[in-house]
Amino acid sequence: MQSSDFIESGIIFSLNTRADLGKFKYSKSDFQKHGDAYTFLVEHFDNYGEFPSPETLCENYPTLDPSAQSLNLDYALDAFRDQLLFRQIVGTFQSNKELVSTEPKQALSKIMTALGDIELVYDEDVVEYSRKADKRLESWKDRKTKRKLGGGLLGVPTSFPTINSTGVGWMPGELISLYARPTVGKTWLCVHAAATAVLNGFRTLLVSTEMPVDSISLRTDVVLANMMGYNLSHRALRNGDEMDEEEYRVFLQAVEDQQLLVCDHIEGASSITIDSIASLIRKHSPDFVVLDGIYLVSTGKLQKAMWEQSHAVFYGMKNLCLSTNTPILVSTQATRDAAANMFAPPRPDQVAFGDALIRASDVAMAMAMVEGDDQKRLVQYQKYRDGQLHLDSTMLNWDVNKGNINEVPYEDQIF
Repeated sequence: MQSSDFIESGIIFSLNTRADLGKFKYSKSDFQKHGDAYTFLVEHFDNYGEFPSPETLCENYPTLDPSAQSLNLDYALDAFRDQLLFRQIVGTFQSNKELVSTEPKQALSKIMTALGDIELVYDEDVVEYSRKADKRLESWKDRKTKRKLGGGLLGVPTSFPTINSTGVGWMPGELISLYARPTVGKTWLCVHAAATAVLNGFRTLLVSTEMPVDSISLRTDVVLANMMGYNLSHRALRNGDEMDEEEYRVFLQAVEDQQLLVCDHIEGASSITIDSIASLIRKHSPDFVVLDGIYLVSTGKLQKAMWEQSHAVFYGMKNLCLSTNTPILVSTQATRDAAANMFAPPRPDQVAFGDALIRASDVAMAMAMVEGDDQKRLVQYQKYRDGQLHLDSTMLNWDVNKGNINEVPYEDQIF
């Protein structure tokens, strides 16, 4: 077993990306020697948005072993876990050493209980409630600060003032699902969700399994333009009709720095899979992901039946939300029934394998047309896991040619 000094030094030097820091689930007290260096690293990242260089670390903490800079992080994490486990087991026996000689039966009971507690902590399938409870307090304080700084909203702003008014948008780790019958407008709402996030400074990945990048980009142009005060026409962009060329040019220059990534395929893959989306998230580190058409995503593995495939995709997507700590909005279709009512939001049982989808989702929304008014859409909140909304449905203005998609003010809501 390599020395704890070497392993702990390797971890400190290797924690140099947000993703790698997310892998590290331990605290300062779990270090044998370099806990202060770990605290310095985390505070440096929190304060400056970047990780300290190896030179800075060595200058402030000369006891770090510079030869550990090339250590593989995954290897170091496994070794750190084993060393911590070793110290805790040894500590259990040492703390009961005197009791063993005087009351061996009582000592055995205490040792077995303590070892059971240690095993619980290292069981990767469960988390001990009381362990690191102080971190929950710090997390709450952090959320309170972020809410004050973010204009009263935590998380990624949504397309719906009804949700934003709760003070909580799309939160890290959440799966948000949207479903409607064909032609109702799921893709437009996905584009609007992505555009809303981007304009509020959130790096966003928009993945489409249904449309090529060029088509998605044209829709994004008109939605973003409307939000930014420009007057574009999707019909003109798509068909090459007359339009103000200079205004389009100025708009495109204005959005050059927007952090929106659009994808309609994965390089080297025959289809879009859960693993390939995970790879994109690891590579580009988006704050928010929108997936239009989850029903066309595969697990990349042969399933025995279609329901197994869908179940694996839906729960695989939820696991991806949790493992990357990223909110992901996905859309899917309700059943294509000739007698279906286009003016009623579909129920989960009218969505292919909708039971699995709504179980996996933190928020589930169904969308429908509004009879007699093609310039409106109805969105029904069929599941909202945390908190309570003052409306169970909301109406949207829906002029997609101009990119004008917005929630009708509460006082004007008519159903």
